[in-house]
Order: sequence, then structure tokens, then C-alpha cells
Amino acid sequence: MKIYQYIFEYTPDALFVVDQAGHITLANAVAENLFGYERDALLGQLIEVLIPPRLATHHISHRSKFMHETRSRAMGTTVTLFALRKLGEEFPVDVMLSPMIIDGQQFTLCVVRDVSERRAAEDTLKRQTAELEQLHAALIEVANRDSLTNLYNRRAFRELTGQVFKSAYRSGESISLLILDLDHFKQVNDRFGHAEGDRVLQAVAATLKATARDNDIVARYGGEEFVVAMLGVDGAESQLMAERLRLAIAAIQGLKSPITASIGTASCQPALHPRGDETHSLEVLLDQADQALYAAKNRGRDTVCIYAELGQPQCAPRLFAEQ
Repeated sequence: MKIYQYIFEYTPDALFVVDQAGHITLANAVAENLFGYERDALLGQLIEVLIPPRLATHHISHRSKFMHETRSRAMGTTVTLFALRKLGEEFPVDVMLSPMIIDGQQFTLCVVRDVSERRAAEDTLKRQTAELEQLHAALIEVANRDSLTNLYNRRAFRELTGQVFKSAYRSGESISLLILDLDHFKQVNDRFGHAEGDRVLQAVAATLKATARDNDIVARYGGEEFVVAMLGVDGAESQLMAERLRLAIAAIQGLKSPITASIGTASCQPALHPRGDETHSLEVLLDQADQALYAAKNRGRDTVCIYAELGQPQCAPRLFAEQ
């Protein structure tokens, strides 16, 4: 019998034997050290003396239910359990319960393990994981942005617009692309230096972002070229938006020289065509918008050309008069 008493006394977990009424009848040395009580002060107490007051009522109900079910409860749980030390400190624990019959009476062996260090390590890991996820998201955002203008870069534009095509196939909506190229931008760099050229690009980027709709995808496509992808916008509506952007760029103040832009637009309704490669569809629309931009450059610049109207004497009439 002594060997069992030795095992009970010196097992590395706190052990309690609780009677059917919930009173502590036995406790080991680890229980004394863990909870801060002398053993004599524990014996005869309800087990709820070791439970935080905010959880005591629930624990009484749980204890009563367990006594009637008389089944073992394994160590560890997905729910964090808390115990209470004599001085009022709460700490997380894992608990194992095992019913026992001694001299015809029912008792419960309670094994209590302090998991403060494990929980602290888990919390630290969660925090570090969250920080890494935030850093990863920030790095992705940086990778998707043009460093000068903070607009989406070419790679991000193509990826995001590919998703727009998928959405258009599902919804049946139209898609329009606008390609904008700043007129005579090389002269800005030649006359005023690259610092002024950078200011122009930043001003144009801010203007495009402010003028476009919140859900439009605005990107710097390279050099002095910008693109805008618009879901739910058909050819006529894209002409209106292109004119609005053209006028907004021409109205930019504070630059050393006025700046204008030529714009080419192209539109399609993917759902009207056989479902295919969205990337190919994007390539087609980009090529069409680029052809319209080339036509706008050839027809005097500072104008809008629509791909569907190429071959007509005038790409598109100016819908607004400059102020």
C-alpha cells in the first residue's frame, strides 16, 4: 500500500479525492504547493474553494452532472479552465476526472495540471503568428504597389483584373479598360528635371484615384502610362469616365507646366462569349484599348478614342468643354 501512497503523494500533478457531495477528502503535496494551502485547510472544503467565484456556480452544476454520469474525463480540453490559488490568483489548468468506488461509496479522483507556461507559449506563438501574417500582408501590399505613385503596379493590375473578368462572367456585367498616356511627358523631364517628372506622375496618380470610382482598379502600367479597369461600365459609360479623367488631369494645379493625357478605351461583356481564358480576354481588351490610345495620340493628343469607333473620322467627340 505504501507504494500507492508514494505515487499519490509525489506524482507531478496536483491530486484531490472528492466525495459525492463535492468535499475534498484527500490532497497531495503538489496540491498544497500549487494552490498555496496547508493540507489540513483543504480537507473538508468544497472543491469550489479552488474555483474562481465567477465560475463556481457553473462548476457546481458540472460536478453534479459528472457524479451522475460516472465516466472518466480525459486531461486536456479545447476550453480553457481556470483554478484559484489561496491568494486569489487565477491560473489556467487542465483537469482529468476519474470516478472511483471505495468501500461502496463514490468518489472522484481529480488530477489538476498547471498549464500556465504552455498557455503563455501558445499565446506568444499566436501573437508571433499574427505579427508574421500582418508583416506578410504588408509585404504583399508593398509588392503590389508602385513605389512612386502608390497605385497598383502592372503585375497587381493584371491579377486583380483577371478576377474582375471572372466576376463579369458570373454577373453578366460589362468591363471597360482605359489606358492613359501623358502627352509630351519626356519634355517635362528634359525641361524641369526628373524630380518634377516624379511630381507630375504623383499628381496624376492622386487625381486618377480621386476621380475614379471606389471599386475601379487604378494602376501605373509603366513609365507615364496608367490603366483603369471598371466593372459594370459599358462603352458609352467608359467614354464619360475617360472624359472626366482627361479633364481632371488637365485641371491639375501647382505643376511647372500644364499636363494633358491621351486616353484609349475598350469594353466587352464576357458573358456574351464562350467561357474561356480570362487572361486571354484581358490581353484582348488591353490590346484594343492600346490601339485606341495610339489613335488618340495620332489625332492630336489630349483626347479620348474608343476602340469600337476606330475607323470613323473622329474617335469620340469631347463631351465636356474645358473650363
